[in-house]
Amino acid sequence: METAAYTAACAHNAGTAHDLLAGAAEAVDRLPAGLPRQRLFSVDATQTQVDLYQVGVHTALGEPDKAIPYATRINPAALPTAERQARWGTDTARMWMRLGDQQRTLAALQFVDRVAPEEARRPALRALTSELLYTAMPAAGVRDFARRTGVLG
Repeated sequence: METAAYTAACAHNAGTAHDLLAGAAEAVDRLPAGLPRQRLFSVDATQTQVDLYQVGVHTALGEPDKAIPYATRINPAALPTAERQARWGTDTARMWMRLGDQQRTLAALQFVDRVAPEEARRPALRALTSELLYTAMPAAGVRDFARRTGVLG
């Protein structure tokens, strides 16, 4: 449901995206508490994962301000894998960029680089780094980050 919600958001279908995320949150709430969960997939069925998808969905829908409460209540170090931690960094970097906060965008990108350096060098994040580099008032340290991640030669 979470992945489908993000897909709907990328297709600008807000109603479906929000309905699917609400369904995911309800499903998580119905899971029995205290039982060990089998790790069958890379994404656990937890409220934290629903919150993480909320960040991506709201940002993709062009409403990054609605993503802030979800992004800020997640402890990225508590996410179960480096991939999930990098996803938090990526989604929050996009959110902060759309909100015009270059310093927080850079901090999120630097977090991605620390937890999963290969992710910071993916084309989508290189494009975001380039966008950050060429804003009217670039964040302090962005040029060094761009050089380290291969955006600048």
